[in-house]
Amino acid sequence: MTADVYETVDGDAYIVEVPVPGLDVNDISVEATPQDLTVSIRPEEPNGQERRRYLQHEQDRAPTSRVFEFPTEIDPDTISAKLDGGMLRIHVPKAAASRRRVIPLKK
Repeated sequence: MTADVYETVDGDAYIVEVPVPGLDVNDISVEATPQDLTVSIRPEEPNGQERRRYLQHEQDRAPTSRVFEFPTEIDPDTISAKLDGGMLRIHVPKAAASRRRVIPLKK
């Protein structure tokens, strides 16, 4: 499973983008702890296609998963995920204690 993982411009979260062409939301599972994020896929063969005789079968349909670890603690309660056009996009906010804060100075 390939993915792009990057930090948002404001530095408050990470974005994980995983290409999952042809998969449905029922084929994908996302789980998180404060230390990591696990994406699992369990693709189902569409009805009637399990008896196909392939000449070439290059799209992997095997169940697989991947664990993503982050350099800071994340907030599993506020993670959101969206499947759009074959791309799974997961917004992973950093835990409040891990976020950088600018402290204003008083005179």
